[in-house]
Amino acid sequence: MIRLKKVLAVLTLATLFTSSVVFAKDVTVQAQGTKFGTLIVNVSPGDTVDWTSMDIHNVHFMFQPDGAEEFISVIGQDTSRVFTKEGIYIYQCDPHIGLGMGGAVIVGEATNVDALKAAKLHGGLGRISHKVMKSIDKK
Repeated sequence: MIRLKKVLAVLTLATLFTSSVVFAKDVTVQAQGTKFGTLIVNVSPGDTVDWTSMDIHNVHFMFQPDGAEEFISVIGQDTSRVFTKEGIYIYQCDPHIGLGMGGAVIVGEATNVDALKAAKLHGGLGRISHKVMKSIDKK
């Protein structure tokens, strides 16, 4: 009986230490004409966002938390990014931002809200920023 308890304790600890890997998820954002199917995606650190149907599009992050790696995908190729740093990330499709094509990823807690407010984004990025702020206020 004592041996069974030790085995169960070890298995429980192993599960706790590996849970971030086990529970990481993939979220897909599909390009649809000149917009992304999901404007704002909420994920946890360690999750992956996949952008698909990117025939004439790309993903270019224009605003993100300090210290996050820059990210610009190749036009015409599906792409993905693993998010490890909490905060708000705002991206655009370079060829179509004039038509408002962009989106946002909120990773965990929106730790960089003040920086987003100070950034004073305009045009398509400003519209996305405004919608992000509204979604955060609802929480």
